[in-house]
Amino acid sequence: MKLIVDIAQRYAKMRAHTAAHLLHAQLGTIFSETKQAGSFVDEDYLRLDFAADRALTGEELLEIQKTINHLIYAALPVENFETSYDEAIKLWAKAFFEDKYGDMVRVVKVDQNVSTELCWWTHVSNTKDIWCFVILAQESVASGIKRIVALTGPKVFEYVQEKDQILDDLSQKFSVGQKQVVDKAEKLIKEHEALQNSFGQLQNKLVADMLHGLPNKTNNSDLNIVLEIPSDIDFKIALGQVRKIFENQNFLIYTKEWNFALFMNTGSAKTIVQNLGLKWWWNDQLVQGRDPKVATIF
Repeated sequence: MKLIVDIAQRYAKMRAHTAAHLLHAQLGTIFSETKQAGSFVDEDYLRLDFAADRALTGEELLEIQKTINHLIYAALPVENFETSYDEAIKLWAKAFFEDKYGDMVRVVKVDQNVSTELCWWTHVSNTKDIWCFVILAQESVASGIKRIVALTGPKVFEYVQEKDQILDDLSQKFSVGQKQVVDKAEKLIKEHEALQNSFGQLQNKLVADMLHGLPNKTNNSDLNIVLEIPSDIDFKIALGQVRKIFENQNFLIYTKEWNFALFMNTGSAKTIVQNLGLKWWWNDQLVQGRDPKVATIF
């Protein structure tokens, strides 16, 4: 039987796994009591779960990424050796998951003071072989457990290419340079919000004017106002405007599509809607619902 090793795949996993050690070491500089809570390593891809009482800030994530890349560019030696468990602990090697270790263990050490962990996985012999490192995301996976997802090696270049293409597309659509994309986007967002606000004000005014012209269909002594709202009017906006215009009165509004809202300034909305035999939900002052009966009652 002959074993064939996929060299490209092996080195891709070596890069990611050694980078995971560097990441864990950097997390320890921020959360002194942190502990690895799980990990997954694939070809130039890594996912590290760790104990933390809060999420990392954007500045902290950027600093971790920057520091790890500096450690990569520094071409630091990565040493692998076997020793006794007791001797490894004397070297301050990190052990995880409440594992039961034998008398002999394998230690992976990056330079003199960067990282020392017990690990049987395969690793690069020098940090420069990781090529580069980028954090994709930070996630919360459980109470007190955070996760960082990252890339190494050629996948970082692919990731940067993809981001650059997106930025280039936006740059062309906005007709500005790439460095001005954020400013342009913020300006467009502000303009959009202003237009939405203006449109909302106009829409509210048009609905208010329309409400004043609708006939009052009340035939119930408990209800001062009953209005049939046109189907093309936003029902939520109509309800808000009716409450403003008839703020001290009991009213019911409805549509031909059976939507209705009943508001009682005095008395119980639940009692009225139950007496009318309508399906409803909400509270004792304002009830809403959808029932075909509403169009036949008034």
